[in-house]
Amino acid sequence: MKYFTLLLLTFLSLNAAPNNEEITLKKEIGHMLVVGFEGDSVDENSSIVKDIQEYELGGVILFDRLYSDKTQTKNILSPEQLQKLTKQLNSFAKKPLLISLDQEGGKVARLKPAYGFEKIPSALQVSKMPEEKARDIYKTQAQMLKTNGINCDFAPVVDLAIEPKNKVIVGLERSYGDTNAVTKYAAIFMQELASQNVLSVLKHFPGHGSSLGDSHAGFVDVSNTWSEKELEPYKYFINKNEVDMIMSAHVFNSHLDDKYPATLSYNTNTKLLRHELGYRGVLISDDMQMGAISQHYSLKERVTLAINSGVDMLLFGNQLEGNSVKDIVNAIYESVQSGEISILRIHEANARIANLHTKNAIIQKPVLFSQKRIDLTKEYIKKHYALDVKNIDITPKSIVLHWTSIMNFELCHERLNAEKIVGGRAYIEKAGLLNVSAHFLVDRDGTIYQLMPENLMARHTIGLNYSAIGIENIGGKENKEEDLTQEQVLANVKLVRYLKQKYPNIEYLLGHHEYLKMQDSPLWLEKDKNYRTAKVDPGAAFMASVREQIENLGLKKP
Repeated sequence: MKYFTLLLLTFLSLNAAPNNEEITLKKEIGHMLVVGFEGDSVDENSSIVKDIQEYELGGVILFDRLYSDKTQTKNILSPEQLQKLTKQLNSFAKKPLLISLDQEGGKVARLKPAYGFEKIPSALQVSKMPEEKARDIYKTQAQMLKTNGINCDFAPVVDLAIEPKNKVIVGLERSYGDTNAVTKYAAIFMQELASQNVLSVLKHFPGHGSSLGDSHAGFVDVSNTWSEKELEPYKYFINKNEVDMIMSAHVFNSHLDDKYPATLSYNTNTKLLRHELGYRGVLISDDMQMGAISQHYSLKERVTLAINSGVDMLLFGNQLEGNSVKDIVNAIYESVQSGEISILRIHEANARIANLHTKNAIIQKPVLFSQKRIDLTKEYIKKHYALDVKNIDITPKSIVLHWTSIMNFELCHERLNAEKIVGGRAYIEKAGLLNVSAHFLVDRDGTIYQLMPENLMARHTIGLNYSAIGIENIGGKENKEEDLTQEQVLANVKLVRYLKQKYPNIEYLLGHHEYLKMQDSPLWLEKDKNYRTAKVDPGAAFMASVREQIENLGLKKP
């Protein structure tokens, strides 16, 4: 009887429904996965749809042909079919979903002219063109991706063309050439993708252009061919704070790590990329089923080593091993349960992924910013801060939240769009002709619009403009009612989190009504002791709600 009872208890424990903690953790793991699937359409019964809904997958990757049989369609047939597929995928997703593919141009293009898409030249071909022509090409490609529902492109390649015998990068014309060519043309590629809210992915870190092998097929050792100059494109874009994502390479380099290839290497991904180069964004693996690592490590070993190395998202593009999403999630879950992966590492990856989605949701709606506004800004800086500056760049140290007091978005944007102060504000006009402005404007439904780059000075808060990012919220009717919405609270929380990751030197978060408390701070630069205004925006309740949800960021109150 005791033996039967023990068997029954064992059976019940193995088949028990997962608890809320397990469900939550498995969804966090799901956010870290980008997976491929077969099929040119989906419905509620499709396995990929069930995985998207059960695990809240971070993304999917689309291919035109099956890896194992190039004569067979995998996901892409035509523009009409692809647009329908991407709409279907988004309709089933409960969370923001990366819909990605490899669209570099040349031989690496999933959207081919044969299917009705625009032809895009290879990187090598583009590198021989004038900048204007290259921009036209990448503008066309970015618009094509956007139109067809793609929001993440695994491109551009920033590998240097070092080894002429390299087949996978140089041989396929995937490199622009040397450092100057790579940074010049990759920047254009990234800028055009960003203009269409399509994320770019720099690849393949820490450099694949000096290799003699193909990591798709097996082990690739670059120890004797790799040099530090292959890091130069990454240093360039990281220093400019323009990187959405970086993809790791499955190459082995004994000078960086004498045991593991880059994707599995803590020395490469955390010590080098994050600590030395200062990268703070999402790191995604190359396909975790490539022979370079799949032939040497089990599924559990691969995912555990990759996550612990600093990889935030794992790519399983081609289903070569028969591993289901459930298998992958469970392998990671077991490593967390056993302590092989820290739960904090899972949370860290999820925070970076969430910030990536925030960035991708921001709509660009720039205000007029000619040389006239730049000159007016310089005059303001000289008059109020006694600084004679060559440019109006700032190093953000604080974020100030505001309300507009005007309830109409278009009217607010029109007011901020003018370069000179709008009539009827005599006191402000007396302090300078530069119009008031802000870096972001959040509508009532939580939609975030970017009006100007965060690293340029805007006039929004007396004394603090030279180091403050301004966020305006539509509301505060007649400058009296604390009527900002919960959608705006959530949007401000997301935006503050994103900005803190992008600018780690940000110290303070304050409401506009709190700005006078900053007069003893080193950030306060106002020289006119009589230039002060009383403010009530964006309201104490709004600030309390935002602060409660970003407490872990450690931002100071004034």
